[in-house]
Amino acid sequence: MARSARARMNARSAGAFAADNMPVNSVAPAITGTKTQGQTLTCSSGTWSKSPSYAYQWRRSGVPIIGATASTRVLSADDVGATMSCTVSATSNGVTAVATSAETTAVVAS
Repeated sequence: MARSARARMNARSAGAFAADNMPVNSVAPAITGTKTQGQTLTCSSGTWSKSPSYAYQWRRSGVPIIGATASTRVLSADDVGATMSCTVSATSNGVTAVATSAETTAVVAS
């Protein structure tokens, strides 16, 4: 088999593996909690196929917050006036898919 044909076959095989193993999101992640400084917000993972593991990334007005990678977030003074969202990365068999929650209303001061 020619080298380029083998490369194409390997690429198709890798693509088929990814398609067969990629988690599919059917219900988006959602944020619950009181949007007030000092309160805790919780990001649900949403609903996914393939029984994946999850990783979280909180965003302030669409920008990732460094170090904010838990499913919960205690709102700080830096969050006041900003909207919050949470991105969930779902991984199954080494293949990852991503879904992001809707943004909250603006966080208010306590």
